[in-house]
Amino acid sequence: MHWTEHADRRLIDAETHARPVLPMAAPCRVRRLAFMSAQGTGDDLRALHGRMMQVAGMPADGPPWARQLTFEQGGRVVTWELHNEFATLTWSAPIDDQVSAPEGIGLELHAGLPVISATRIDLTAGGRIAAPALAGFSPLSMCYSTIFDGQAEAATDFHLEADRFVRFEVATGGCGDLRRGVIVRRLLEIETYRSMALLGLPLARALGGRVAEYEQRLTQIIQTIGLSRSAQEHQDTLAGLHALSSEVGRTVEDTSFRFAATQAYADLLDNRLRRLREAAIGEFTTIERFISNRGHPAIATCRAMEKRLGALTDKVQRSIELLDARMSLAIQVQNQSVLDGLSATARSQFRLQQTVEGLSIIAISYYALGVLGYFYEGLHDWLPASKGTMLAISAPVVLLLVFLGIRRIRRGAHPE
Repeated sequence: MHWTEHADRRLIDAETHARPVLPMAAPCRVRRLAFMSAQGTGDDLRALHGRMMQVAGMPADGPPWARQLTFEQGGRVVTWELHNEFATLTWSAPIDDQVSAPEGIGLELHAGLPVISATRIDLTAGGRIAAPALAGFSPLSMCYSTIFDGQAEAATDFHLEADRFVRFEVATGGCGDLRRGVIVRRLLEIETYRSMALLGLPLARALGGRVAEYEQRLTQIIQTIGLSRSAQEHQDTLAGLHALSSEVGRTVEDTSFRFAATQAYADLLDNRLRRLREAAIGEFTTIERFISNRGHPAIATCRAMEKRLGALTDKVQRSIELLDARMSLAIQVQNQSVLDGLSATARSQFRLQQTVEGLSIIAISYYALGVLGYFYEGLHDWLPASKGTMLAISAPVVLLLVFLGIRRIRRGAHPE
């Protein structure tokens, strides 16, 4: 059987297996750096793909769907992953490895890219985390819990260490190498997604003053809608609303992606936190509860700012529609006044026309009777009555004939 394969079938299949979990032997130290795009478009990250394939010893023209590259370099297992708007470089080394920026793993290719997350995980094979490792955490924000239904212990305080990495301590005495790999990946994802989710918070805070200024301007414009009387005032108010609508629209356009990404990363973060299946140890809190208490308010701030912008956009649009309706009503009233004036003028012209027609009948009849008077004067010897009597008899007939003639002329001019 022969069939035509969809052009994206291989990419879809590769995405299912794009980020396999690597077995992890203990003890070891794992570090991860997450790099954002410097341009904001992600083109610089995608351009790294071919160069990192060369570092990994793969052909640069390899399959484009290989978004995770794994290789060994200098005694370290290195993994490079390309995401939609960030890339991560992760490497594992012996537990006593103090080098936070080793050479030969491709770090130099990421020079100039901003680091959004730096994570270090110290993985041990014991059943409990050693007390000296716990002593380095701040007791005010330390998270210490069992994870994966008691198979391991994890601790962190989410503070930046001296090397600017966030440190996790993990004891995995009850786990095999594959389970250890799952634990490391989950913790790395939690820290990376936490940073990406909170990336919208500075933007939300920076927008506060601008959105408040938009709302104040809208309030002032709405107050003037009911006070505007002239067409020019309506036009000025409408121009102000359109200008405000344009500014709000640009702000929404500039921030919609970041706020949508914040929500997406927050959903991923919640999913990864639930999968830890934690239980607090002693009086300390769990990672999930700590992030819920500290991170969710920030995410709620982003969500509230997004809704505030959406509500402002709706208010501006409703105000424009209200002013348009008011202007349309004012135009209709003005048009009605003009039509009433035209109607009154037409009635006046009609009455004037009737008056003129009446005077015309009298004038024409007068001149017609004058002509008949001369006629009767010349024929008085043959007339059965006097001139005055004949004019008196002829006057109604002349008036009727003139009236009918003028009426016929008027009907001919206005056949409708």
